[in-house]
Amino acid sequence: MARLFSKDYSEKSTSWYFNHAVIALENGDLWYWKSLDESGCYHIRFFPIPTKRDYFCEHVEIVFNPETELITSHNCSECHEDDTCRHYLSILRYAYLYLSTAIFEAEVVETCGGDALSGDEVWQNTARTAKVYLEGIYNPDSDKVRFYHHDFAPLDPVMMGKLFAGEQLDTTNLRKSTIYTANMGAFRDEELRLFHFLNTHRAAYSTKGQFWSLYKKDFALVLSIMQNCRPRFVIKESGEALSFSSHPYPLSLRIEPAGAKHYSLKAIVIDELSTWFAGHPTWLFFRNSITKIHIPLRNDIIDAIFAKGLTLKPRDLVYYRSIVHRELHEQDIYLDFDPSIILPEIVDEPASKRLHLKKLGDQVLVGGSLVFPGEKEIPLSVLRFRKPLVHCKYTDIEGEGEAWFHLAPELFEQTRRLLAVLPEPEMNRLEQHAELVFGGEAKLAKLREAIFELSDQDWDIRIDDELNREFVAKVPLQVEVLARKEEDIDWFSYDIRYHYQDISFTHEELRRFFKSKEEFLHTTEGRIVFISNPQVFFEVEALISQSELKADSVYRARMINLPYYLKLREENPAFRMKGDDWLEGLFEALLSRKLSSNEALPIYLQTVLRGYQKAGVTWIKMLAHYHLNGILADEMGLGKTIQALSAILSTAEGRISLVICPKTLLYNWAAEIDKFHTNIPFAIVEGDKATRTEILGSPNIKLFIMSYSMVLGDIALLRTMEFEWIVLDEAQNIKNVSAQRTSAIKKLNSRHRLALSGTPVENNLTELWSIIDFLNPGYLGTLNKFKQNYLPSDDNTQARLSLRRMAAPFMLRRIKKEVLLELPDKQEQISWCKLNPVQEKLYLQILDMVQKKLMPNGNEMPSYVHILAALTKLRQLCNHPHLANPDILPEIEASTKLEQLVELVTEATSSGHKVLVFSQFVQMLAIMRKVFDSLGITYAYLDGQTKDRVTPVKRFETEPELKLFLISLKTGGTGLNLTAADTVILYDPWWNPMVENQAIDRTHRIGQTRKVQVFRLIAKGTVEEKIIALQDAKREMFESVIEGGQGVLKAMDINDLKQLFSYDGS
Repeated sequence: MARLFSKDYSEKSTSWYFNHAVIALENGDLWYWKSLDESGCYHIRFFPIPTKRDYFCEHVEIVFNPETELITSHNCSECHEDDTCRHYLSILRYAYLYLSTAIFEAEVVETCGGDALSGDEVWQNTARTAKVYLEGIYNPDSDKVRFYHHDFAPLDPVMMGKLFAGEQLDTTNLRKSTIYTANMGAFRDEELRLFHFLNTHRAAYSTKGQFWSLYKKDFALVLSIMQNCRPRFVIKESGEALSFSSHPYPLSLRIEPAGAKHYSLKAIVIDELSTWFAGHPTWLFFRNSITKIHIPLRNDIIDAIFAKGLTLKPRDLVYYRSIVHRELHEQDIYLDFDPSIILPEIVDEPASKRLHLKKLGDQVLVGGSLVFPGEKEIPLSVLRFRKPLVHCKYTDIEGEGEAWFHLAPELFEQTRRLLAVLPEPEMNRLEQHAELVFGGEAKLAKLREAIFELSDQDWDIRIDDELNREFVAKVPLQVEVLARKEEDIDWFSYDIRYHYQDISFTHEELRRFFKSKEEFLHTTEGRIVFISNPQVFFEVEALISQSELKADSVYRARMINLPYYLKLREENPAFRMKGDDWLEGLFEALLSRKLSSNEALPIYLQTVLRGYQKAGVTWIKMLAHYHLNGILADEMGLGKTIQALSAILSTAEGRISLVICPKTLLYNWAAEIDKFHTNIPFAIVEGDKATRTEILGSPNIKLFIMSYSMVLGDIALLRTMEFEWIVLDEAQNIKNVSAQRTSAIKKLNSRHRLALSGTPVENNLTELWSIIDFLNPGYLGTLNKFKQNYLPSDDNTQARLSLRRMAAPFMLRRIKKEVLLELPDKQEQISWCKLNPVQEKLYLQILDMVQKKLMPNGNEMPSYVHILAALTKLRQLCNHPHLANPDILPEIEASTKLEQLVELVTEATSSGHKVLVFSQFVQMLAIMRKVFDSLGITYAYLDGQTKDRVTPVKRFETEPELKLFLISLKTGGTGLNLTAADTVILYDPWWNPMVENQAIDRTHRIGQTRKVQVFRLIAKGTVEEKIIALQDAKREMFESVIEGGQGVLKAMDINDLKQLFSYDGS
């Protein structure tokens, strides 16, 4: 055995001071005990036997690492961590002489502390439970409050406050400092900030009594810190815990007479106020409950109004009624005046600024005025007094008067800037006439430039007729459109007026001016003006281009254009539009996206639909009421289908509607109707032509559902039918404007139309044109005109803004983050598809083989192995026929489910979502990879053969552009954390739903901050649908079965198996 601490002894014993420092100890003079910590280090505490206690310290603790055979730390009860400590050096000598590493072979107590917490248990418990006792709060004779901290012992809040502030402690406290620094995280920052504040702002500190004394003038400051601490404050005199109210106190102030010539301002407090502490905020104490309130007054005034009241003079009333009243109102504090107080007229509304130019011989006079509501006008020169309130005479339309006026702070700065750009004036008319005088050609030239620049800077400039030809004013056009509904419900008429102040223009006059390319417009009255916002004219010109001229400058336009006019009115203050009662009702409906009185939804829908979905249905019905049509562009997963069906539901008896959708979604519509709208008789239009013709002629059908691919084949029959609604699902399918299918769909007849698309624009804006042209033909003009106006150019910002205005009234889009609170954390839905003819033929062949070879005797149980193989074959066929028959190429068109997957992935990723796709068949994942490679969609990949699982997971979680992850169900079902994804697609169902749930939980887990959308792709009528049914019917059994769920097959009887091997292709 080696000598104990031999390496440390060898190092220290060679120093010159070692032999002088050590205390001579004999064997047995020291006792020790030891323990083994969680890191494998020994903690050995040495202490002297009773007879040696006068010569040695109380104890020395040493931490020893047996692997390195070195001491990692030591601590002496007297000298702490000092390396020259004589007690420590004496133990090194004692251990070298009398002890060996054999002491570690004896039984040792193992300990475990850990350092994961922000403070050890003592600190955590103290931080959680210790109280601060406050004394003197309610004592009016004391100017201080005491803070007692004895409850924190043995911890020292004073030291905590110093360390929190970064103060350097003396060397005798180094070990204590280290311990405190390691454990202070148990306290909140605000609590440590409180200790620091009390250290630095204290009036006194008592070490014996363990309390800080704080002047009451500083108490409001410390309360702002205390309110963010844990509830640990107790009133020492009563033992009641202090509590902070989260609601501001409803305070009112009142001014009432106090003698013949004075008034008193007091606080109106309903509850019994114990005390208060003025500050910003001010703190009100109601026994042990504390409420803060922001009172924008000086502290001494706050103290006065809560004490006996603040005395005011008559002149103060104007100031308090205007300026103080306004600031108090901003803090929800009401200032009341006793009814007996008669106030002078006070005008405190915002003022506009006006300049008036007139001629006096060879000079120009510039008078300024402030114009308040009611056309009360006062001289601008009152601003020279630099006071916020001024009493002066005013003129208005009724004559003259006197009042107090509040001059807003910005008026002073705006006037200063005005004087800075004007030439140096003569001041001889300022006092008497409030006018500046300008003379001489140089000054007049500069004045003309200044007036031109000022005329569009919130200065109302009035120029006398004599100066019209000398001064040019910038004129911001204001246009007023007066609209009326015509007898033909699809049309309205309107006329246009342009004006600015007392100047008016006709559209023809402005058209001639802009066509001339001249810089200034010369009016018929001889004025010279510069149009500062020509875009207003061109906006109106664009409107007129889509209108018909009736007579006398009255135009006629189609009703579908009206929402654009309204959008323009909403976004451009210079564009004003007024309509008759019917049109104003339409304006209000378009703005609010609903009718003033809405037809109530059926009771069952009121409970099923979420709030935003009800709003969507209301919007669709509002458009239909006004014979308008729109795009419901909600993000994928927000329930566009159920909203459309809920709108169709109110179709009159005997009327039929048509839904056109991708063939992969036919059965999703059917499933939604079966689930939510069982009272809508519907039929899916498919099969050969004769079958489809028969279906379309079926009586008692309210809704026909057909795929885009079938429209052309039945167009002749469809054009003879009159539909109430035509709904295009995934409306981007008509984006190709030159396609025959697009043209055919637009020629169908219906009263109402609706487009559903989460991505109405996938590649270019002509796709949006095509959809809107289906909904509201002609609204965006011809395609060529649309391309000229809106397709990309060097600077198309204005064009894009115009297009947004055009489209906005007819488009409703909500994204998931906008309706987050209404969505469940995890939404699951089945996305149905139907086998195509090739898949169906192969499927029936396998079923026939099973019936003949595996179940020939009817009631005899077949071989489990053969049954499992047949079921696997059927499930592979549902995924892609290539898996069952390699002769069939692995292309998208060969599998309806694969087509559906591509649509879902494309829509989700284009909306910014990250998608996980799970399949239990690695061969199917290989087909997916080829498909997404061909489409240029990047993805991460993981299956059982992937050696490096970390890299693809890390890439998917951290790379924003990587939005797709293809994963084998068995490989990726456990152990992965993929919270970057919020969409999960289960390509094929598994027997045990628990396995599927594990896959879903890769993203729906702790750390996920978004709602998760789950799609299960199921082939209608196949074994996949049977699996889903079994999952629901026998969920309890599934949860108890091992072997990945396949063991459930062994528990089935012959009837269950026969049901699995059936096919309902209807």
